[in-house]
Amino acid sequence: MTNFVYINGYKTFFKQKGKGQNLLLLHGWGGNNDSFGPFFDSMANFFCVTSFDFWGFGKSDKPPQNADTFWYAKMTVDFLSAIGVTKTHVVSHSFGGRVAMVVASQNKNLFDKVVLCASAGIKPKFSLKKYIRTKRYKRAKKREKNLDGFGSDDYKNLTPDMQKVFVRVVNDFLENHAKKVTSPTLLVWGKKDKTTPYYMAKKLNRLITNSGLVTMDGAGHFCFLEDFFTFDVVTKSFLGVL
Repeated sequence: MTNFVYINGYKTFFKQKGKGQNLLLLHGWGGNNDSFGPFFDSMANFFCVTSFDFWGFGKSDKPPQNADTFWYAKMTVDFLSAIGVTKTHVVSHSFGGRVAMVVASQNKNLFDKVVLCASAGIKPKFSLKKYIRTKRYKRAKKREKNLDGFGSDDYKNLTPDMQKVFVRVVNDFLENHAKKVTSPTLLVWGKKDKTTPYYMAKKLNRLITNSGLVTMDGAGHFCFLEDFFTFDVVTKSFLGVL
């Protein structure tokens, strides 16, 4: 089933498949409801799976310019309420993990089990290279010079309005929220992840009391696609269907 629903005035696209316990999929930044690929259909054999487009991506409306991780989290809670979901497992990737952590920390009874795959939200370690680049950017901006050479590909590919949202989101550091997550949590991480490095997985494992960590040695940031079989089996085992 595919459908649209309006959440606080914002058109939201989602799809559902399967029967049984609810399972919510939260895609990463720049993704959409299809980002989990074959995992959606695989899990639909055991669960009622819901996947939606975060606002600003896919077929959903764009968010306001002042949106941040916490705006997305509230909208996600309101989305679940609108479609009648009061309890669900959640599998999230990268930016979706940011949202999942905030929701889980603020709504203790909404998520049953939580899977954080290559989740963002941990403050990066100090990098001299990044520090120098940031200084150069601020200096160039102050002098009103061309800024095309600055920023990640994720940033450059966005509209000006979404760039403002992106800047707020990547500066939302969620260590304190991670500490408040009480749902059983599985961390799945690619050892070669350069976007959310492996040290972030180990830190989340320490911060989230009821958590375990599965490492995929040969995979990177999109480990759930790079080694689909392992991710699929590990997740199903954690959710109790294998």
